[in-house]
Amino acid sequence: MRNIVMARVDERLIHGQVMTSWLKLTDANVILVIDGPSATNAFLKRILFAAAPKSITLHVMTEEDAAAFLKEDAPEGERVFVLTKTPGPMLKMVKSGIELSEVILGNMGGAAGRKRFNKSISASDAEIQDFRDLVASGVSVYCQMVPTDAKENIKKLL
Repeated sequence: MRNIVMARVDERLIHGQVMTSWLKLTDANVILVIDGPSATNAFLKRILFAAAPKSITLHVMTEEDAAAFLKEDAPEGERVFVLTKTPGPMLKMVKSGIELSEVILGNMGGAAGRKRFNKSISASDAEIQDFRDLVASGVSVYCQMVPTDAKENIKKLL
């Protein structure tokens, strides 16, 4: 199985905080974006590749491809940072046998059908259920925008 050093839900995917803070903290050398629309849209994929540092290997995959990729043996020294826009793909990874001990929740903005939990996190009923299912499967889920922020267990929000 691949060496996952961090799993993060953040609808912005690759952005300044990921590049400057989280990559340094985790010493990741691979970013795996799990997002069907981005994986199947050449324009969205190009944007992600343009945003990623050239020193990082970037993969943009559908959930099915990501599950198969993560089950492969890890090359020596590989450190994978997994990013998704919503909790659903993380839950699908866990249900497919991928071990995630912790998921860090970053930004999920307001949208139709989403309820606001705090200044940077809103979720729909289905997303809330995905978070509940992740927690029920033994995954610790925390809200944390940047590494210097205190971790807030999502159980308080659910």
